[in-house]
Amino acid sequence: MENGIPWTGQGGLKDAGAISQVAIIGTGQMGPGIAVTTTLAGCPTTLVGRTADSLAHGRSRFAASLAFLVEHGLATAEASAAATARLTLTTEVQAVASADLVIESIVEHLPTKQQLFRELDDLCPPAVILATNTSGLRISDIASLMSRPERAVTTHFWNPGHLMPLVEVIQGERTAEETVQRAYRFLQRCGKRPVIGRKDVPGQICNRLQQALIREAIYMVQEGIASAEDVETALKAGAGLRWPVYGPFEHSDFVGLTLTLAVQTAVLPSLCNSTEPGQYLKDLAAAGHLGARTGQGFHDWRQRSMDDLLRTRDRFLAERLREAGQTAGPQAAPRPQEARP
Repeated sequence: MENGIPWTGQGGLKDAGAISQVAIIGTGQMGPGIAVTTTLAGCPTTLVGRTADSLAHGRSRFAASLAFLVEHGLATAEASAAATARLTLTTEVQAVASADLVIESIVEHLPTKQQLFRELDDLCPPAVILATNTSGLRISDIASLMSRPERAVTTHFWNPGHLMPLVEVIQGERTAEETVQRAYRFLQRCGKRPVIGRKDVPGQICNRLQQALIREAIYMVQEGIASAEDVETALKAGAGLRWPVYGPFEHSDFVGLTLTLAVQTAVLPSLCNSTEPGQYLKDLAAAGHLGARTGQGFHDWRQRSMDDLLRTRDRFLAERLREAGQTAGPQAAPRPQEARP
């Protein structure tokens, strides 16, 4: 037994302790941050990009993320140098064949992911775990063209991958239990806080919660209940402020389930329950107001700076991690309740 998880030793898959090399496919928003995590955990990591330019972008993001961790006391300069030495960059996807774990972090497009996983299934030895970093697609669908779908699993790192502790491990309809266990243990070794989703549903765990909240937020603005600014202020200064230490079930148990039942009875009938995106969102998109990159979305980004907001976000996350006594990498010991029987 390791970290409270029994090792079955069946199926020919190697134990999590044997994951010594990692390959990550994708150099966009998430791949470099995931590479920071795995290299700090002591694993030689190959980062695969499509072009020399994409590799240069990936290397730059990797270096900037490491520098941020050092600046904010979440990694030492020595650990950063060692992590950098463990990183290899290539445009040759064949290089992943020597890895024990391959993490795909490419475009969120099902046919493209399906084709890649079919190629990886042919390329990689049977013991290699093939993981996707999808934020909403089902691993069962992504792995549908594979001959060995039992080794396919979702490992959804939350953005930014080098700072957010959460990784969602989602078991597909044909994913082997050993694959889930190996991925879970490896992520613990990396200092992450993995959770396991036992049903392969769109959006996994946290994105389902987030999308339900976003749906209601859009609905309230659409119906004139409150402005986008005030909805966000209410969340940031209210429930969102205590969520890191006080979840919805803990809150319900604290106030009592009689009160929780009464509030739900009164409120739920008036909540948005549409299975379609909100009309307000559709109208913004149709008008070309697509967010910060076009200058306007729910907010007017001509008067605001997304770069400043992201810097504030990352500093906030770093401060919270320091306060919790965490560091980037495996020295962040998993909490006892994270073990799974």
